[in-house]
Amino acid sequence: MTGNRDTEFMGLALAQSELAAARGQAPFGAVVVDEHGQMVGEGHNQVRADRDPTAHGEMTALRAAWKRLGSAAALKRCTLYTSCEPCLMCSTVIAQFGIPRVVIAARASDVPGSRPVLGTGMPGVAEWVNRQQGWAPVEVVTDFRREEAARILKAFPWDAPWDGA
Repeated sequence: MTGNRDTEFMGLALAQSELAAARGQAPFGAVVVDEHGQMVGEGHNQVRADRDPTAHGEMTALRAAWKRLGSAAALKRCTLYTSCEPCLMCSTVIAQFGIPRVVIAARASDVPGSRPVLGTGMPGVAEWVNRQQGWAPVEVVTDFRREEAARILKAFPWDAPWDGA
């Protein structure tokens, strides 16, 4: 169930996506919140700046949370808030590390010019995970503050040249 805390934490994820855009990065942001309602990690897309194809918003937030919490096991008690539906890479990492809850704003289809990869993202990965024996179930909340996130995505100059092109 979503509530005021979800609204607050999604606002922080959206702020990370705006920060990414202001820095010339693709506008994707995420925050990780522990079971006590404390933000333990935040991040935004840094693929261009770091020249690292894995530096997606979710990945940078999860890396920060792991460093702060001190163990991967602690991630199993966290919620991830993300400004856009995680890609297949990020979705797989989320499932593999047992993140029990993911709150998503925009859908991949809200990204101008997006093409689905293997026809799935976090909802599809979660559906698969939830059918497996031995995997921790994943609750996925979609379309939470979607319109706000979609506006950020649509405002970004996707066709602008950058040094890594």
